[in-house]
Parts: sequence; structure tokens; C-alpha cells
Amino acid sequence: MSPSIVAVRQRYTGGVRRGLDLRLVITGGLLLVAMTVAVVVWLTRGTEPPSSGGLQASSMKAYDVQHVALDVRILPAKRSIEGACDTRVRVSEPLKTYVCGLDDRLHVTDARIDGRGATFRQHGGLVLVPLAKRWHPAESHSIHLRYRGRPRVAARPPWDSGFVWARTPKGHQPWIGVTCEEDGGDVWWPCKDDPGDEPDTGMDIALTVPSGLVGLSNGRPLGSTDNGDGTTTSRWRVSYPINNYDVTVNVGPYRPIEERYHGVDGTLDVPILFWALPEHLEKARRLWTEAPGILEVLGRRFGEYPFLRDKYWAVEAPYLGMEHQTLIAYGSRFADNRYGFDWILLHETAHEWWGNKVTAANFADLWLHEGFATYAEALYVNDTQGVDRYLEYMQRLAVQVTNRQPIVPGGAASSREAYTRDIYTKGACVLHTLRWLLGDEAFFEILHDFPNDPRFAYRSVTTGDFTSFVDTRFKGDLSWFWERYLHRAALPEWDLERHPAAGGERAVLSWNDPAFQLPLPVRVGGRAVRLQMSGGRGEVFIPHGAKLSVDPDGWILARAAGDPS
Repeated sequence: MSPSIVAVRQRYTGGVRRGLDLRLVITGGLLLVAMTVAVVVWLTRGTEPPSSGGLQASSMKAYDVQHVALDVRILPAKRSIEGACDTRVRVSEPLKTYVCGLDDRLHVTDARIDGRGATFRQHGGLVLVPLAKRWHPAESHSIHLRYRGRPRVAARPPWDSGFVWARTPKGHQPWIGVTCEEDGGDVWWPCKDDPGDEPDTGMDIALTVPSGLVGLSNGRPLGSTDNGDGTTTSRWRVSYPINNYDVTVNVGPYRPIEERYHGVDGTLDVPILFWALPEHLEKARRLWTEAPGILEVLGRRFGEYPFLRDKYWAVEAPYLGMEHQTLIAYGSRFADNRYGFDWILLHETAHEWWGNKVTAANFADLWLHEGFATYAEALYVNDTQGVDRYLEYMQRLAVQVTNRQPIVPGGAASSREAYTRDIYTKGACVLHTLRWLLGDEAFFEILHDFPNDPRFAYRSVTTGDFTSFVDTRFKGDLSWFWERYLHRAALPEWDLERHPAAGGERAVLSWNDPAFQLPLPVRVGGRAVRLQMSGGRGEVFIPHGAKLSVDPDGWILARAAGDPS
């Protein structure tokens, strides 16, 4: 609540009618405060763009993005940008108006269709260009939009979208980044804000920044040009499809740190770079020695690093981190956790496979990004420190699961609707339980083969794609597993009954849903038992003097009946 409003209320409330003049004072004061707040919000935030994803307008569904050429000039002194975007599309349905997204804070100054000038209007975060001639399926067309303005400022990056105009800690030089997963790339460049439509043949990016600063973007570097006017333009080629919120720019007085990556099989010799601020060079150098090992461990599990034609770089950013394709943003503390790795570096790197190589077709499937990347952290512990430490890591994740809503909501979802803690923690725990169900050999083959299958690699995928892939490998119907863990919020519960028997007891374990058939790991004395739960029910004999433990190592995402935790 605004302090000005509080002061007005404290002064003029008290139950005594003070006449028209007093009411005018209150009304005028509140109106002035409201107008001031509105102006401040407009200057700092701009209009709120629609949340990314969700249901798409029919006019956006009518075309498929083939290629994008983006040319952006960053003006730090004005906190503004100037840009030109050329988009090539292939038409899938008859279309009379071309529509794409762009935050209203940025103003289109010119539009061209197939090289010819066109009229346009902006409204509600959209750019609408009426077509002189209706487009028909299978046609290809190009759209040129030139724009400029002061982009939305991210109030709480990376969870909030927009530009970050920071200063370096010691040199007080410009230090700039952008983060836009929540609201999509259209907060700073004209694009079809649909995670399921990536430019099939990639992008070309030109980035102009003040000379003396380093400008970085996605893809492989093609060189830079001193423009002779106090600016430098760098050029980048993105060779692969890329989702719109992964397109990024970073600007600062960066210094490169190089390591070499030799690949999963040891046959590569690829330079990998971390771009650090001068004041953090030594910390960044220590951090970056971990990067080749991270790539190797993840590559063994998920297939070789997927963007070798472009690069694997990371850049120090003025916010915590983001999985920007081939240029991951790092803004943590340059310190390893208790498991011996920097979790931001590892988590964002894991997104190169889960999120960038395979991308959720709809934000309703966002657990395919975050759950798998979180599970990659646990796998790194598994492969570098052993299964006991892995189990400990998974138990730390399991206690964070909230079960407030399903991790896969029904129908199309926007980023705000889909983004919850559980897509990270519960998503990882679902994979952990799936490992128990399938066994290590089958499970790890699936984790490797799914992102390398030509049907899914460098494409948009759905939860159904993954579950069908698993079902086929499992050679059975796992709908009971997916329904309970992905599409319901509440965890499955098991109940235990004990009955006297000759020489001991008969323990009867049952799930609260007979259709749920997940085997339970139990320990009877020193003997480990994989208890089959046909019809949601199983029995095990406990000899006199033996103890029964249900799921002692924490493999199963479930709870005991009556357990309030």
C-alpha cells in the first residue's frame, strides 16, 4: 500500500462527517496518488504483455515460422533499443491478416510484406498487418518489421520478463541482459509467441552495442564490424530451431575464459567459453573448470551435447540464470553446493537437452523442461558420487513437493498457469519412481533415446510423446502411472495391515486405488523384496523377530495412509 494513501486515511478517517471540502481533499489526494503511481508504472514497466503460450489466435495458427533475421541496436544511455525483424513463414491455412506479438512499449515504424510497404496497427501486445492479397496454404512469404522504443524492464528477473539494465559492481559500466520465459520473446522482438513454433532453419542475429562493450547472442559467431560511429556490430548464426524466449542478448565489459571439451568418446577438441566481468575473472575461471565434466556426464546420459555446430558458452548475467540456447546465463555465487557442483551451471546446461533440443509444444508440458533438468542434477550426483548420495539428493527434492495441482494441466496453458515449483521437484521425483519401475537398463535407454529420436530431436514435443515412447519400450500400458503422477495432484497412498500367521505375520500392503499397480520396495529383516501389487494389493510374510520396512531408500513418490506430511 502506498505511504501517501496511508497518510491520507490516517488523517481523515474517524467516523465524523467533515463536509464537502474534506471529501474533495480526500478524493483529490487519492486521485493524485493514483495518477502518480500510474505514471511510475508506465515509465518503468509499460503495458503488461499477454503471458506466453496458451491458446493462440487463429491468425497465428495459420502460418509456420521458417526463419528469422533479427537486427538489434542496444542504446544503454537511453535504455532503449532499435530493431528490424525479417520473418519468413509458410502458410498452413488461408490468411487475410498477418499477426505477431510485440509489447506495446515498442513501436513499429515500418512494415513490409514480400518487400512491399504495408499498413499496420498495434493493439494489445499484437502487430496486425492486413494483407493486400489473401495468403493460401503452402505459400511462403516474408514480413519485415522495423521498431524502436524503451522495452519493458524486468522487475524480478529471471521470473519476471524484460530487459535488465544494470551496472558492473566495480567499474559501473553497462551490464545488460534480457529474460522473458514468462511473457515470451515478444517483450523485445516481434515474434509468434508460441513455444510450439520454432523457426525451422534457425536465425541470423546482428547485435550492435557501444564500442568498448562486448555484445553476445545465440548461435555461432560470424565476426564483428567496427561501424566507425562509436558502435560495433557482431553477427551470429543459429543453425538449429530455437524457441522465442531462448533468443537473448548480453552486453558488458566481458572477458573470455576458455576450456576444452573432448566429447563423450574423447574424440572432440572443442573450445567452450565463459564470459565473465573483469572483477570476477578468478572465481569464474574456477567455476568453468567444471564445465567439460558436466557436458561429459550429461552427454553420456542424454547423448552428445546437441549444439556443437554453434557453441557451448555461458555468460555472467545480472540475474540468477536462464537456459538461453548456446549462451546460458549464469548469475549465481561461483560456489559449489554440498554435492560438489554449481547447481545453476548444471541445471541451465541440462536445459540444452531438455528444453532446447526437445521443447515443450505447450507450456502445459513444461515439466519436460524443468523436471528433467532437475533430475539431471540428481543423475550428476549419481554418476560422480554414487547411488547413496543420489538417493539422498532425491529425498531432499521429495520433501519440497507440494501436490497442490497436477504438474500437467489439462488443455493449453500459458507460462504463468503452468509454472509451479512441482514441475521441478515432483517432475524429478516422477522420473525417479519411473526408474524404480522400469529398472536401470530400460530407464536409462529411454532417457538417452527419446531426445535423440528423429521424431523429437530439435522439435516440439508433448507429454503424450514421452509417455507413448515409454509405453512402447515398456511393452505395456502405463496409463495408471501417468494418470496418477502427471494428471492428478494428490499422491498415491499405501496402507499396511498385519495378520497373525504360523511362524510370524502376514503383511498386506494396498494402494488406495486398485488400478494403481506400482510395485513397492520392502525390506524384511535384511532381505530386499520387490513386492508386486496386482490389483493394487500385495502380501509378504514376516518371520518372528524380523522387521518390515516399506520403501526404506525412498524410491517411491507416495505416502503412507494417514501420514499428514
